[in-house]
Amino acid sequence: MFSLLAFLIGGVVSLQSRVASELTHHVHNGITAGTASNLFGWLVLWVLVFGIKRERTGFFQVLSALRSGRLKIWEVIGGIGGGLFISVQSTQVPVIGVALFSITYIAGQTICSMIVDEFGIAPGGKKPITFLRVITSLITLVGVFVAVFPNFSHSTFKLLPFILVAFVGGVTPFQQALNARVNVVSTRPLATAWFNFACGSAMILTILAIDLLTGHEFGSLPTAPSQLWMYSGGPLGVIFIATTAYILKHLGVLKWGLLGVAGQLLGALLIDWIAPTQQNGINNYLLAGSAITFVAIAGARYFESRALKKI
Repeated sequence: MFSLLAFLIGGVVSLQSRVASELTHHVHNGITAGTASNLFGWLVLWVLVFGIKRERTGFFQVLSALRSGRLKIWEVIGGIGGGLFISVQSTQVPVIGVALFSITYIAGQTICSMIVDEFGIAPGGKKPITFLRVITSLITLVGVFVAVFPNFSHSTFKLLPFILVAFVGGVTPFQQALNARVNVVSTRPLATAWFNFACGSAMILTILAIDLLTGHEFGSLPTAPSQLWMYSGGPLGVIFIATTAYILKHLGVLKWGLLGVAGQLLGALLIDWIAPTQQNGINNYLLAGSAITFVAIAGARYFESRALKKI
């Protein structure tokens, strides 16, 4: 069940990315668009967390744990990673292109996922780096590379953006591991997501202020009733963060990440089939890359199950 949830939540990320792209295209400022989406998601969480008794209880359990020292401040600031991701994605994709951003981000995420599992930062405990996990990760990266290959003609390698994207990719596993630690205390994924969005909002508002002070235009947010769906990226982010905080303890960070990548690729296939854009559509590279990724993960699951039976 947890593996299926991780796979499905990857599909949610694909949908969120399409919505975020539409909002950014309308606003003409990615940081403004990301800030608006994040704040709307946080507003939804205010309503849910303080409107549902169990979620409200979970919220105050986290505050109590912070006061008692059971939770440290550094354990509840995972949302900063989300704010960094939105900011780097919106500013660096136009510089280096979607393909290079995707493969660099996922490479950083995959490498640091193994590190997070190795040191047991997530509440599921330590999961050592093994040959099978490394090979599965490498094959998955090959699959992603193949899937985005047609877009490499629009990519430009630049060292600083490359480092920034790899860094943000590496931050993501730590963000999700910290959220999972908070969820152990709150026991309520929506309450956990509230703290994530609170830190993420603080980070991206700070970055937006810097962006505006350096002369960039704020942009024009959509206000027509027919355009309000563009803000749905925030609620989709709530679903992603809450679900991930719930399942990460059971899967480990690397497995969650690889299953999520597979779900993203399938989600991209479905979205491009149902609502293709002028820039994107289903092609043989996307189909082949998705197939490689699915085979890598299915193979890893098979060999893991055989190894467990021998124990």
